[in-house]
Amino acid sequence: MELAQKYTKSLVLGFVAGLVLSLGFWRVYPFIQAHWLSPVDRIGMVGAFTPTTLPLSIQKRISLGLTDINPDGSVKPALATSWVATDSGKIFTFFLRTDAMWHNGKPVEAKDVNYNIKNVTFTVLDPKTIRVTLNSSYSPFPTLVSRPLFQPGLVGFGEYKVSSIQLIGDTVEYIKLIPSHANSKNRAREYRFYKTETEAITAYKVGDINELDDLSSSYDLQSWGQTEVNESTKYGRIVSLFFNLNDPILRDKSVRQGLSFALPQIPGEHAYSPISKTSWAYTDKVKRYPPDATQAAKLLDIIKISSSSASLVIATFIQYVDLAQDIANSWTAAGVPTTVRVVSDIPSGYQILLSAQDVPPDPDQYPFWHSTQTQTNVTGYANVKIDKLLEDGRQEIDTEKRKTIYADFQRRLVDDDPATFLYYAKSYTINRK
Repeated sequence: MELAQKYTKSLVLGFVAGLVLSLGFWRVYPFIQAHWLSPVDRIGMVGAFTPTTLPLSIQKRISLGLTDINPDGSVKPALATSWVATDSGKIFTFFLRTDAMWHNGKPVEAKDVNYNIKNVTFTVLDPKTIRVTLNSSYSPFPTLVSRPLFQPGLVGFGEYKVSSIQLIGDTVEYIKLIPSHANSKNRAREYRFYKTETEAITAYKVGDINELDDLSSSYDLQSWGQTEVNESTKYGRIVSLFFNLNDPILRDKSVRQGLSFALPQIPGEHAYSPISKTSWAYTDKVKRYPPDATQAAKLLDIIKISSSSASLVIATFIQYVDLAQDIANSWTAAGVPTTVRVVSDIPSGYQILLSAQDVPPDPDQYPFWHSTQTQTNVTGYANVKIDKLLEDGRQEIDTEKRKTIYADFQRRLVDDDPATFLYYAKSYTINRK
């Protein structure tokens, strides 16, 4: 009898302990599953980033901005369900979602909107309403607040949250994202960052990662084991020839147009305008520069008349050197001796620059072409009419009127030819099957 009582007591205690442990296990199981048991996508990217400058594709998985951007560059709701512009575009009032929660469980409120934008004042009207006051009208402003919002520690309110992050100094070496909701079917994502594409490809081949994002070439990896290569067009990045308009040869519009007509056939999807073809403001009613030896010879005759020793140098980056050499050969054959110089940064005093330029989602290109923007207007372009169109375009809040303004801007700029827009850049994603 005593023996039975002894074991009964032990069994009861064991059952209770087991029940407690079982309940505790199932409480922490979602955490264990998210961190150690869920399948993980291991992704490599090229570049050096701090926690605040992570690629936008990663930031948008962790959090949202007040707004988001449609493929055509127009703005759509994100944290803000709606907004109104008043006082000719000097005041924007944003109305926030009521269901957004930070990953730490706290509600997202207007006081959490922490953009730091020069000459812009944010005023909280109530927990779900914020007013933004600008010094002057600026119609593209809603695109500026599409940048995801964060609290310290990369706490956001998106579909993923940060599980761990490793830094070397201020630079992110590794970051792991896990689904922010326990019942999510999303896979965890680990990102590793590499200095060069060569280094990233080596990591892929040795199995450190199973995906490579945003490569500039496929590197024939489709023949490497169980590998799938996907090519996409980056309509927000245009490879172009930029003419230095302070150069005595290139300041002549006829010379620039002649060089454009003397180009060889350019591979890829042709770009005809500084504004992306996917933009709501794009127009294809601009001057075209197809290869035309006769027209090129007629326009370039001015070089031969003014100087028999006229020559050009194309400065470019290593990834574009083959294209630059093809262009140089074509121009040389057209009577303008041309050489290529490989650079690692935009040189001062270059003649012609072959490079890619990222274009903003909004058609406002004031920084690139307005005569006052000496730091970002790399060609030194100055045109009174273009200046006025750029000024009007960023002040006008009516979309249809802006569309008319930017159509005129594109026509005039392409005709003046301070830069020849060649093609939309390609991007390659490498996956292990």
